[in-house]
Amino acid sequence: MNDEMNVRVKIVSRMREPGGDVNEIKNARRGLLRRTAQGVEITYDEEQDGEKARITLSTQGKAARMLRRGMTSAELRFIPGERTSSAYVTLYGDIPVMIDTRSVSLVDEARGGVLALDYDCYVSGEMTYSTRFELTWRV
Repeated sequence: MNDEMNVRVKIVSRMREPGGDVNEIKNARRGLLRRTAQGVEITYDEEQDGEKARITLSTQGKAARMLRRGMTSAELRFIPGERTSSAYVTLYGDIPVMIDTRSVSLVDEARGGVLALDYDCYVSGEMTYSTRFELTWRV
């Protein structure tokens, strides 16, 4: 099983900083969905603050992975109940990142689906934000 199809992707990311400030980002994009024996893989391009990046989100069981390739690159793993370490790779050097995942949920149906991630992000050991990320796709 390795189906590929073009999809419309909607991303909503709600980030709460330790002081209580909330930032919400909403985007709609075209993307590519691949269904595999392990789960789903969704790839799309994004641009934030003039920086372009290719994002690939994939699932395997109850875990997810976000691969970001651009001027700032990263591979973040989301495993419920676990802290995983990674780094943001920048032109100026690597920035250590720790992801503490509360939940990963996936609904995958023939005409669309939703991948939701709920996690805290620590940069250089300091909690920087708590995030609820939701990616919805439609064929």
